[in-house]
Amino acid sequence: GESVYGYKSHPVGDLKLNKKGQPKYEGMIHKINEEEALIIKRIYKEFIEGKSIHGIVKRLNEDKMPTKKNHVGGWATSTVTRILKNEKYTGRWVWRKWKNVRDPITGKTKKFARPKKEQMDLFKEELIIIDQNTWDEAKKRWKSLDGAWSMHKKTQKTSKQSISYIHSNPTHLLAGLLKCKSCGGAIVQICGKSGGYYGCYNAKRKTCTNKLTIQRKRLEAILIESLKEKFLTAENIKYIFDNVEKAIAKTMNEVPAEVKQKKAQMETIQTELQNLLGFIKAGNFSKLVSEAIVDAESRQENLKGEIQALDFQRTNAFKAPPKEWIDHRLEKFQETLNKNTKASALALKELLGTIELEPVQSSPVVENGCVIESKPYYLAHSNIETLALLDEKHKGTNWYLLRKRRDSNPRYPCRYFCFQVRFNT
Repeated sequence: GESVYGYKSHPVGDLKLNKKGQPKYEGMIHKINEEEALIIKRIYKEFIEGKSIHGIVKRLNEDKMPTKKNHVGGWATSTVTRILKNEKYTGRWVWRKWKNVRDPITGKTKKFARPKKEQMDLFKEELIIIDQNTWDEAKKRWKSLDGAWSMHKKTQKTSKQSISYIHSNPTHLLAGLLKCKSCGGAIVQICGKSGGYYGCYNAKRKTCTNKLTIQRKRLEAILIESLKEKFLTAENIKYIFDNVEKAIAKTMNEVPAEVKQKKAQMETIQTELQNLLGFIKAGNFSKLVSEAIVDAESRQENLKGEIQALDFQRTNAFKAPPKEWIDHRLEKFQETLNKNTKASALALKELLGTIELEPVQSSPVVENGCVIESKPYYLAHSNIETLALLDEKHKGTNWYLLRKRRDSNPRYPCRYFCFQVRFNT
């Protein structure tokens, strides 16, 4: 059969001599190569987590993972890309997709796509390595990468609009999320001292009046803390876990009936096998009888596996963790995000969307008869999409007031961060 990474060819039929006198089987079929299948699942997992293809290739070569020809260190970006775009791993095999036509003048052969009506689209459940959810997540990641200048070079022949590489490969938690409310430009890290400062990129180019800057780590800490205070509270997380446990328990109530149904099917197959064996004892053996026995035994094994899986799901059903475990995890939330900055930044991007920073100048403050100019601060606007498992009252638009000190204005420092969150009702 066709050589595809993740599968091996298995001979079927009788061993016969071909026209050249060489022994060959009647045909070959595909079977999953378990060792290669684990590598494929690893590639998809890392890609969905936000890791770059170059990084995946580097780690595969460092771990000395074998290629199709067992070449250690032979992984390349093209190989990983083909694996990530090969729909065969979901069980869909399309035959007669291309046809070769020889040019009568030049003698060269060209490949052309056949019309869909001439193609043979087959679904082979026994060859599934990647489930549909994983495939859809990978497609979603490909779509997010589409148009990035690292993947596509903008040419005059295409109207594809290039996007910044930082949108799909963030280096910091809020990279690619921040916009300037004054000009609509990007808020970027404009200097690297003290961990880096965020500021308007257009202001650096002298095309925007917003010259306010804020320390990167400080901005990240305030926004993450605000998420914990308003959304990622122990009560909300416990509420979600409890709802998940109830939903799973509801589906588990249907398991006994499903197990009973499958056991009845197994009894039917067992009766079928006994009849076939009796047919053989009577001296009526043929190739069709042999194939029927193999098919019945295969169905019986599949049902056994399904029953075992259902029993395992029922005995190991999800249980909501205790509140103490949730509290411990929330305490380490910032540390957890920093362990995998890229994946965390992509998750925050999906949750928060674009964050617009609006520079605001407060009115002067009078203290002890002295007029003191207040520090300017950023007003951050963000639409947060919460989980459907939360109540509707928890959804809304947020405003984050961030007062900063020791940033742009070296004058009278603000004594505190003033942080406020409001919801539209």
